[in-house]
Amino acid sequence: MKKLNLLYIVFCFYFAADAQIQVESFNGTSIPNGWIASTTSSGCEWVFGYTEAMPCTFFNPVFFTTGAAVFEDNYNVGNPNSCGDNGYTVELEGPAVDLIAAGTTSASVEIIYNHQTFSNDGDFMVDVWDGSSWQNILFVDGDMPSANSGSTKTSLIDVTSYINSAFKVKFIYGDENTVTYGIGIDNYQLMDTATAGIEDLLDSGFSYYPNPIINDELNLKSNEDISIVNIFNIIGQKVLAKKPAALESKIQLENLPSGVYIVQVVIGSKEGSFKVIKK
Repeated sequence: MKKLNLLYIVFCFYFAADAQIQVESFNGTSIPNGWIASTTSSGCEWVFGYTEAMPCTFFNPVFFTTGAAVFEDNYNVGNPNSCGDNGYTVELEGPAVDLIAAGTTSASVEIIYNHQTFSNDGDFMVDVWDGSSWQNILFVDGDMPSANSGSTKTSLIDVTSYINSAFKVKFIYGDENTVTYGIGIDNYQLMDTATAGIEDLLDSGFSYYPNPIINDELNLKSNEDISIVNIFNIIGQKVLAKKPAALESKIQLENLPSGVYIVQVVIGSKEGSFKVIKK
């Protein structure tokens, strides 16, 4: 059994690596290779590898301990109030990736960020390129998460309908012609979320739903008893284990954060794994 568990952990690490199509942590102090950043007319620019407290949070600020891409309205090489309030927009655009050639049939974008505003002024937007035009997938116009929460916000967005041969993401920060605060992007990843690896279970009438998981419950059904259910996160850590010994099982995921997970199912001598997204 230990050998079987080890094999599954190795398999899940492989699956996790395969799930990540494009990843950027913004840990380095210079703009990542292939990315393009714009500046304001007064020379204010994105800061990379930012590890200090999120600007304009005072009592319980979030710290980007491993680095982030940050744009602050009132920051220009340490010179406060230098960006101006002229309604500018700045962008941070990632490199294109060919999802068609990669055989990607479903995909999602995950962004970990902290957005701070002044009286809800200052917008953070995320667009993706659909092959012919930019499509907005996220629009944030208030503090997210709430000011002085000491935490970041994770947004997981399905982008399957935008799969093309030159997919790319663009982060946009808008000043709204007033005093604003800023945006910090801690991590971004584009993930393959296609179902795979349950062929051996189909003869047992196995099925599961929903995917994405919206209400914290994953339903499993089979014509034979489901003996083992293990759930791994995308770095291969087992985060949940069940032994239903039943034809149906409702797996509760309320204690797991939003993200992509790999579900391992054993039915008799048959085994399979598949990916799910928890919203």
